[in-house]
This record gives sequence, structure tokens and C-alpha cells, in this order.
Amino acid sequence: MDHNLILGLIVPQDILTSFEIVEIIENVKTTELIFEEKPNLTPSILANKEVALDGFCNSVSILTFPLKVKPTYVTLKRRRWKEKGMDKHYSNDYDFTHPHIKATKEFAAFLKEIHGHTPDQYLDLCRTHGD
Repeated sequence: MDHNLILGLIVPQDILTSFEIVEIIENVKTTELIFEEKPNLTPSILANKEVALDGFCNSVSILTFPLKVKPTYVTLKRRRWKEKGMDKHYSNDYDFTHPHIKATKEFAAFLKEIHGHTPDQYLDLCRTHGD
């Protein structure tokens, strides 16, 4: 079975194009889907140069559609690159979130259109009903 079909119901397709899931952490209050950037996506500024992977940038967690009635976060780990023999780091930039809101564009639009909520108001409601 293609797991991307199931993930595509929760995570925007543009994330699945550039990232692969590496871990799922579920606890009583939240679910976290952890993704790492695919290792073949070298930044274009390093095209035609000899490059080396150099760890990861700080991860970013964004809210997406809930699973099992719990807030669900997509954590994205972008790779860091450098030209061999050089110290300057490069990484790819992505635009997966709604402006000024740490939620996927699709989930932020859904909350606003259907419920009139922002993601923060949604999380407040989850905390109120979950405690």
C-alpha cells in the first residue's frame, strides 16, 4: 500500500513532494508527524558544485488537520548543505504555512471558513474540552 495516499489526506501534497515521514509520535493530547527533507533536493545555488550534507536546520512544527480528535502537528526538518571545503550553509525555503499562522494553508482556511476560528482559537477549544 502507498502510505502517501493516506498521508495526502492529512498533509498537503507539496510537503509530501519534498519531505518524507520518518517518525510518528502520539501521546494523550497530540499527534506529531515528523518529516525530513529528501536528501536529493540540493539548493539551486549549489547546482553543479560538489556539495556535502551538513545536518539540519531548526525544525518547524505546523498545525494540520486533527487525527483521533487531537491536535496534529507536522514537524519539518530541512537539510543544511554546504559546498565542500567551504563553511557557508545553504538550505531550501518553503512556503507551507498561512501568513502569520503556524498552520498549513489548508487547515487555516478550513478553520476560518467553516468555524470562524483561527488555529489558536481551535487549540484553546481543544484544551478546554480535553482537560
